[in-house]
Amino acid sequence: MKVLIFADFRDLVETISVILRVRWPDLTMLQTTEAREGMDLIHREQPDIVMLHFDSAATVDSFDFIGAVRSFSDVPIVIVSQESDVADEVRALEVGADDWIVLASLPNMAFIARVNAILRRCAAQNIDSTSSFFNGKLMINCAAHEILVEGKVVKLTPIEYKIICQLVKNGGGVVSRASLLHSAWGPDYRADPSFLKKYIYRLRAKIEQDPANPELILTERGVGYKLS
Repeated sequence: MKVLIFADFRDLVETISVILRVRWPDLTMLQTTEAREGMDLIHREQPDIVMLHFDSAATVDSFDFIGAVRSFSDVPIVIVSQESDVADEVRALEVGADDWIVLASLPNMAFIARVNAILRRCAAQNIDSTSSFFNGKLMINCAAHEILVEGKVVKLTPIEYKIICQLVKNGGGVVSRASLLHSAWGPDYRADPSFLKKYIYRLRAKIEQDPANPELILTERGVGYKLS
């Protein structure tokens, strides 16, 4: 269990850490107060859940940060607050938060149960048990979010998972750039196809023996990509 928390108060981080370790003894807590560092940690560390302390004096604008994260990740986001504010809670949920928890009003076990329910719900939304791929060297299990290259686990970002699983689901057929953009970032996303190329390049660097001469993720010039 890995948690990334945005909070200016060390006491709050310690309190949440102590509570969660009751359920997840091997808990890893990552803390930041900077949005840019937080984005980097989400990409690099792939936390199981992000907790954001809502405070009008906080250094991170909660709503802007949630919107920015949702542009590239489905990681569960929970707002942790000392009080309930209906207007702020509604706005947070609308921009992409998964829950708003008033820590002071919940017994410790109830807080743990809420966090566990969020993790379970978000995991269920991402499962597609029919999506898998194996060619002797590369194994992809989209349901388990697991990719192995020659038996070694390879870590991907949430966006990278979405792209490669969309290729897997298509059974070796060509997937258009538009379809990959929509599956990874949503149907309303508008981006230059060159942005997608960067993610394909990163995927090849992680799974191809020779990324400059790919044998797995192939380009259909002018159309899109396919998984060989």
